[in-house]
Amino acid sequence: MSTESESAIEPTNIQSSAEVTASGAPDLPAPGEGMNAAADLPAERSGRIVDVIADAMTFTLVIARLGVAAAAMRLLSQAVKGAYSYVEDCAKTVDGLADLAAGLAVDDSVTSSHHDAAAVMRESLELADALSAEAAEMSTEFDNAARDHESDYGDVNEAMQAGPYDVAEREWYSNR
Repeated sequence: MSTESESAIEPTNIQSSAEVTASGAPDLPAPGEGMNAAADLPAERSGRIVDVIADAMTFTLVIARLGVAAAAMRLLSQAVKGAYSYVEDCAKTVDGLADLAAGLAVDDSVTSSHHDAAAVMRESLELADALSAEAAEMSTEFDNAARDHESDYGDVNEAMQAGPYDVAEREWYSNR
């Protein structure tokens, strides 16, 4: 069993502030400092704000779509269960009618055909039950995915929306 420290990603190179300054990279703003208005943004940086807003919308849409998928799978599971009950009732009715027909001296081939039909209905019930269970499980998995996505990225999304700092350009992350 691995511990948290064994699975943590450790930085391979940490620069001191003197090294950052020597490299010519700009210093980070002090907490609370930074640009206060969209008008203060240079043109090349204003596109990043649009990216942040688009990312927030994408995040929200992912959560919403996972919720819709979970609801759809729950509805499918319930619909299959409803069909299951109907087919089960039909199988009982067909068997009952076949027994009644046998008591009225209807040809055995007719009554056996009805019993065969009821047996086929019952076999389909096994498949319907499996489908219903699978749909219910998928619904739970979609709910879990939405919850996990919110848990994993919700704080990041909020920080990106509320933070005073620029987010790295999307292209920087594209090959990572």
